[in-house]
Amino acid sequence: MQIPGVSEVFPPRPQPSSGVGFLAAVGLAASWVAAVALAESAGPDFVINFEVRPPLFHPAHGLALLSVTAAGMLAALRGRFRLLTIEGRIALVVSVAGAAVWAASSYTLEELLSPVIFGATGPFVWFTLVFVLVGTEHRVWVVIDPVIRLLAYATSGLALWTLVHSASSTYVAGFTKHTQYSILLMWLGGWTLLSATRLRGWRLVARATPFVVLILTAIYSQARSWTILALLLGATFVFLRAREQGSTLGGARTVVMICVLAVVAGAIASRTILSGTIEGFANRFDDDTRSMQYLDFFSVVPVSDLLLGRGPKGTWYWYGVGDYQYFDNGLLWMLFVGGVPTLLSYVAIVVWPAIRAFRKNLRGQDAAAVCLVLFWGVALTGFSTYTLPSVAISSYLVSLWAGRCYLILAESDLRTERIRRGHLLRSWPPYRRPEAANAGR
Repeated sequence: MQIPGVSEVFPPRPQPSSGVGFLAAVGLAASWVAAVALAESAGPDFVINFEVRPPLFHPAHGLALLSVTAAGMLAALRGRFRLLTIEGRIALVVSVAGAAVWAASSYTLEELLSPVIFGATGPFVWFTLVFVLVGTEHRVWVVIDPVIRLLAYATSGLALWTLVHSASSTYVAGFTKHTQYSILLMWLGGWTLLSATRLRGWRLVARATPFVVLILTAIYSQARSWTILALLLGATFVFLRAREQGSTLGGARTVVMICVLAVVAGAIASRTILSGTIEGFANRFDDDTRSMQYLDFFSVVPVSDLLLGRGPKGTWYWYGVGDYQYFDNGLLWMLFVGGVPTLLSYVAIVVWPAIRAFRKNLRGQDAAAVCLVLFWGVALTGFSTYTLPSVAISSYLVSLWAGRCYLILAESDLRTERIRRGHLLRSWPPYRRPEAANAGR
């Protein structure tokens, strides 16, 4: 007897997906090009001016949106929607419907037909959550994994080139080129590192290279939150690798090796590309740069406005800046834009499946996906800067990893059901088969 859906969730062998996988790869590559084009448009002070977008940004951004949305819709047509949990399905419908209602009530007809709706507060921030469905396909990861690693290595090269050609570091308020590369390396390099827990030797060194560049870039830009997240990422890798090898001693050796390499790299960097940076980073480590933003925000935004939000065109007056649409706390920003329904829907779609899957004894890419979604959840609390749901590569990557979390949960549920019914799992060795267990009684 067969259980419906088992053949899709437990494929005999993952094969490349020609349609959804291709669209996902194009979407990731195009969104990366848009992010890099934005970074490279920074002026001599390395600050990115969002008012003037480079010519390459718009076609790359448009191609990414088209590919990501098409991939998600195609995955839905293939029946991947039913792999979501019940709360995930409800939340996705509520999120998309809510975004459509907000867009219809906030934008004029002229704005609906303009690029405004494709912006950072527009409805496509929520429409593209359908990309979660792409991550639920085994075959897609055969294509996605090497694409992510390739983009991580390319970002490392660009970040290193930027560091080498930068003058001595001074802290710059605003979204800088170095911050953009730190963000890209956190997510691209994070996957490249955490999915390499079984590797050794030069292959592991290669996979750890984007992580090392992340540390250097974050310290150079004196970005405290991204430096701390990078260190936590490294600690997570050590933990996962030790669990993979089943040896606490192995984890201790890895920690010692990393500490030695960090000291050597820090000594070299402090005399070269990070000259003067360490001292500047240490001087501002305990600076409070967030409290005033919260005070200014709640002085002009009543709590009642956060119940349903102010919509995609809503603003708040930030003293010294003017009318502003964003906030360095992703959870609070979602309340400001779409209210409680938007916040709860997003958490249910993206973060909650990772929290549930975290309790599983995961390895390899599964563990990497769960950990990175949880890192994203931590970043959304205001722990890091410039982390919001968006139409950018970081959000697309997190959607894919959330989709993989749903796949993990679906496989776990089906595995439990098959064990309950006494069916044989393909991965069971002979001694674990039900008939063998019964014979020994």
